[in-house]
Amino acid sequence: MSSQFTDTVRAILTKIQPFLLWLLSTWFAYRMILNGFRKFDPEGMWTKAFEMWGYPVWFRLFIGILEVIGGVLILFPPARHIGGIILFVVMVGALATRITFGTGLDDALSIASFAVFFLYLTSLYKPKPTPQESA
Repeated sequence: MSSQFTDTVRAILTKIQPFLLWLLSTWFAYRMILNGFRKFDPEGMWTKAFEMWGYPVWFRLFIGILEVIGGVLILFPPARHIGGIILFVVMVGALATRITFGTGLDDALSIASFAVFFLYLTSLYKPKPTPQESA
C-alpha cells in the first residue's frame, strides 16, 4: 500500500517538476533582478550598506550587474546553469560579507537558501551529446 502511494506521489511530482522549477526560477529571477537594479540607486540602502562594508562604488555596481544578468539567465533553460553559477558565487560573497559584518540568523538563512537553489540550478545542466557520442 505504501509503495503504491509513494509511486503515485513520485509520478505526480515528476509531471509537475518542470512547472515547479519554472515557478521557483521565475520567483528567484524576479528577486535577483529587482535587487540588482536597486544597487544602481546612488541614494538607496544598498549604497549605504556597501559604503559601511568598505566596498567601492564600482563593486556595488558590478554586483548589481551580476545579479541582473544571473536573474535573466535563470529564466532560460539552456542558460539556467550559467545564471545559477553566477548567482551562487554572488550569494556566497553576500553570506561571507554578512557574517563578517554581523547579521541575523534569518538574513543568513535567506541568503543561504538562495545560494543552495542556485547551486541546484547548476546541477540540472546536461550537455547535449556530440555527433560522435550519439552515433
